[in-house]
Amino acid sequence: MARVGLLGRIMLLLLGALSLLVVVTFGIDQWQRGQERSPYATRFPRLDQAGGIMALLRDADPAQRAAILRAVNGEALRAEIVDAPPDEMALIREPVLEARLNRLTGEAADGIRAFTSVDMLYRDNGPADAANGNRRKSIGSLALATYRLPDGRTLVVSAITRHHSLMPWLLGQPLSLWVAALGLIVAGLVTIGARHELGPLRRLTEAVSRFDGRAAEPALAQQGAPEIRHLAQAVQVMQERIVGLMGERSMLIGAISHDLKTYLTRMRLRAERVAEPERRDRLVEDVDAMTALIETSLGFARGTAAEIGRTPVDLADIVAVEVAEHAAQGAQISLSGEEVPDATVAGDAVALRRVVANLIGNAVKFGRSSVAVAVRRAEGACEVVVEDDGPGIPEEERSAVFSPYYRVERSRNRRTGGTGLGLAIARQIAEAHGGTIVAEAAPAGGARLVMTLPALA
Repeated sequence: MARVGLLGRIMLLLLGALSLLVVVTFGIDQWQRGQERSPYATRFPRLDQAGGIMALLRDADPAQRAAILRAVNGEALRAEIVDAPPDEMALIREPVLEARLNRLTGEAADGIRAFTSVDMLYRDNGPADAANGNRRKSIGSLALATYRLPDGRTLVVSAITRHHSLMPWLLGQPLSLWVAALGLIVAGLVTIGARHELGPLRRLTEAVSRFDGRAAEPALAQQGAPEIRHLAQAVQVMQERIVGLMGERSMLIGAISHDLKTYLTRMRLRAERVAEPERRDRLVEDVDAMTALIETSLGFARGTAAEIGRTPVDLADIVAVEVAEHAAQGAQISLSGEEVPDATVAGDAVALRRVVANLIGNAVKFGRSSVAVAVRRAEGACEVVVEDDGPGIPEEERSAVFSPYYRVERSRNRRTGGTGLGLAIARQIAEAHGGTIVAEAAPAGGARLVMTLPALA
């Protein structure tokens, strides 16, 4: 159910309710049919009705025969009295039916004749039985029966063949079938209506996903239900508030950066005037460390407000340059995938190089002997994988290492230097490019950092 959307959940509820309605309606319909069923119903209703008509007309006064014929004629059988028996050429005589009629009326064997037609024989027994009447496996339905009355006239009882037209057939179906058909129609209409009503909510979701904090999305979901319009208005106000806060934050960061750099410059100038060399060097070192810490912190704070450029960047080329620089400094580092022809992403080359430099620099710093870097393209994404053979990152801390100022105790401590913002800034830049960075365990036991960015089509 977690993967089923709002429209799917609405349809499941609707179909469940309709299914329950169909089952209940079918049960009620069957119960009513059982209540309406006559206690005198038999297995052969037409044949037994024909026998009853014969017995009734045989014992009735000839003056009452016309009234009896009008009363017994219906949808299944038609009875008439004729002077001469009908032609039997197109009919097939059925001794089994005759025997049952004789039992019902108590007549002799020659007084009643019963016939079935080829069409009924074909319907009841199949084409092979209809082609060979003497080898039938079962009897056919009653098509016509004749009975010689005491006055010499002939009673003809014929079965009425129903021609099923569409409308009478539909009207004769059980109520549950009607409910199921109407339920499917209603479900289709509800699906169309629900998709139309969910359209503004879908567009609102897309607009919120595009929001990056720099400018609010204009005119969010001005259509739809009142609840959706109110939600869109609330999101619009929230976006405008966020944009205002981000603008104020940028101004504040800029002011702090300017003022702090001014005071740090003064402190460095004063520190360089100290006469004692040892004391002067320590002061300058502290001022430089403080300057680096402040610039890194302000860079991280400025990251979400800074706008990322969108130009084609060859990720393999950036990685190759960084690997070459570390190798020139004596690091044991290897590179694979530098010849990948389609490792191109859309973004800011300077910012992405900063991410790559941070990942490779950490691996070189904390690796014991070697670092392996790989660039690859997989299913519409470009990946940069950096592995080292150092102490690694514990599994429970692999998400926390991307938090600002977080340090892994056994590897990233104060002796190794750094501000604890490198990975936080790297993930921030990667997410601004639509990608991400994750920490895993390397096959050699160290850390394995994977940056994934959307590839440029």
